[in-house]
Amino acid sequence: MLSTPNSQNLRDFAADVRSADGMRMLAKQDAKAASREVARQFESLLVQQMIKSMREATPSYDEFTSSSTDLFRGMYDQQLAQTMSRAGATGLADSILRQIEVQANPALLRQSTGQGLKLFEQPFAASAGQAALAAAKSAVTAKAAAVSGGVSDFLNRISGAADAAADKLGVAPHLLTAHAALETGWGRQPIRDAAGNDSHNLFGIKASKDWPGKTVDITTTEYVNGVPQKRVETFRAYDSYEAAFNDYAGLIKRQYKAALAQGDNAVGYGAALQAGGYATDPAYARKFAGVAALIQRQLNGSAALA
Repeated sequence: MLSTPNSQNLRDFAADVRSADGMRMLAKQDAKAASREVARQFESLLVQQMIKSMREATPSYDEFTSSSTDLFRGMYDQQLAQTMSRAGATGLADSILRQIEVQANPALLRQSTGQGLKLFEQPFAASAGQAALAAAKSAVTAKAAAVSGGVSDFLNRISGAADAAADKLGVAPHLLTAHAALETGWGRQPIRDAAGNDSHNLFGIKASKDWPGKTVDITTTEYVNGVPQKRVETFRAYDSYEAAFNDYAGLIKRQYKAALAQGDNAVGYGAALQAGGYATDPAYARKFAGVAALIQRQLNGSAALA
C-alpha cells in the first residue's frame, strides 16, 4: 500500500526505480499531494545542480579518483539533494507548487493573499529559497576563488626551485611543478611532522636506511596488487623547497633515466615514472599527465594576458 508523502518510503531514495510508478499512483489518489511531490522533485534537481557546480568549482586530484568513485560520489550528491529537498531546506518547492496550482487554476491569479499580494506574486516576494540559493552561489564563488588563489600561491612558491631542477633533468619546469602538485594535492596536503611542521617533501620521497637527513613518519596509501592499503611509512624531510627539488633531481637521474630529456612531454615523463616504480597507483601516469596539462593551460593563459 502506498503511504503518504509525509512518511518515510522508497520515494525518499534517489535510486528508487519505482518512484515514477509511485508518482502515478499518488496522482490518482491525491492530485494536490502529487503536485507537491512534483515540486519537491524539481527542487531536488535544482539543488543537485548546485551541488554539482560546487564539486566542479574545486580542483581535485585524489589518489582514489576513478570512474567508480565519480559514480558513487554522484549517487551520494543525488541522495543529498533529495534529503535537503525533503527537509524543505531551500523553500523552492513551495514556490514551484504555487506556480503549478496557478497553471491548473488561473482563477487563483485574482485571489488576494490578505497581504496585498496576488497568489502568483508570492514566489517573488522576499523568497527565503531565493535568498538561500544566492547565499549558496556566493559560497561557491568564494570557495572557487580561495582554491584558485591557494593553487597559484603554491605554484609561485615552488617555481624558482623547479626551474633549477628542470635544467638538470632536461625537462620543462611545469612537469616538475605538476609532479609536486600531484603528490601534495596542490600544496594542500603536505607531509608534516608530529609538531605540524612542513617537511618540504614535495614528491613523497621515502627515507631509505642510508638517508642521513631528517625523517617524518606518516600514514599513507599504497597499492598492493591494485588494492589500496593504509601503511605507516618513513619519508625524507628537508629544510627548504630548494633542497627538496635538488634531492628529487638526483633521484630521477639515478633511478629514472627514461624520464630524462623529455622536454615538455608530460605523457612520456609520467609513463617513465610509473614504469620505474615511482608510485604504486596504477593510474599514476594518467593523473600526472592531467595535472601537467592543467598547469600548461594556466601558463599559456597567463602568457596570453601578458
